[in-house]
Amino acid sequence: MGLLELIIAMTVLTIGMLGSMIMILTGMQSNSRNKTDTTATVLDQEILETFATLKNYPQPGWVEIYDCSGNSVYYRASYGQGTFASGGAGAPLTATGDIDWTQPTPTLATSTTQGYAMQYKNCGGDTYEVRWNVRDADNALTTKSRLSILTVSSRLKAAQGFHQAMLFAPPTTLRTLIENGAY
Repeated sequence: MGLLELIIAMTVLTIGMLGSMIMILTGMQSNSRNKTDTTATVLDQEILETFATLKNYPQPGWVEIYDCSGNSVYYRASYGQGTFASGGAGAPLTATGDIDWTQPTPTLATSTTQGYAMQYKNCGGDTYEVRWNVRDADNALTTKSRLSILTVSSRLKAAQGFHQAMLFAPPTTLRTLIENGAY
């Protein structure tokens, strides 16, 4: 009778341990996904803050953005504004105003080329694709408003030490209104 109780107890314990292992693995996957989302959000925020601090915004031009590839590697991030009716300048938008990731990548910003997208490498070695769009906040065709809508979206492209292709990495998207100081 004691041996039968021991076998039943071991079976219950084994089932319980398998359940807890599944919970631990799920927690680890969730933690990894949260790290990726947080890094993408920080990249979006960096672009937003860089553009928001420009005094001559939204005049055509570019600003240098550095990543962790080295001190001499930077991107010429374009910040010229398009009209509301044309969908703005930069990455194409969906009907809801989000960056449309189904469209081809806009011109990539490099140290020699201005663009509205970049392959940003963070200090952990992960590569993120960042895209942005700048458009006038006023949908009237005849006037130019003091406000611009800046939409920035990024997603993980390749992870350091991860030897399989990234099958699906949901993008993070942030928007802000930026006031033109020239008015």
